[in-house]
Amino acid sequence: MKMQQVQTVNEAGLNEIKKFLAAHHKKGGDFTREMLQAWASDAEFSFTEGNGATIEIRSWDSANNRTKTYTISPEGLDVSFRCIKGRF
Repeated sequence: MKMQQVQTVNEAGLNEIKKFLAAHHKKGGDFTREMLQAWASDAEFSFTEGNGATIEIRSWDSANNRTKTYTISPEGLDVSFRCIKGRF
C-alpha cells in the first residue's frame, strides 16, 4: 500500500480565500460560504494534481483584468493521509 497526503482547506483557509477574492475579484467580497467552499475544492484539487493548494481568478473575472493566483498558507490547510491500494 502507498500513502497519499491529502490537504483540506480549513476555516482559516476559507478566510484567506475570502480576503483574496475581496481584494482581486470583480465581485469583491460578495461570496456565499458555498461559493468559498467551491473555491476551496479547486485548491484541494490543485494539490492532488501535484501543485500547491492554489486558486486562480481568470482575467475576465479579475478587478484589474489580469489573471491572479493565490496559494493557501499551511495554516489554512489540514493535512491527513490515506492509503492507496494497488501495485506500485
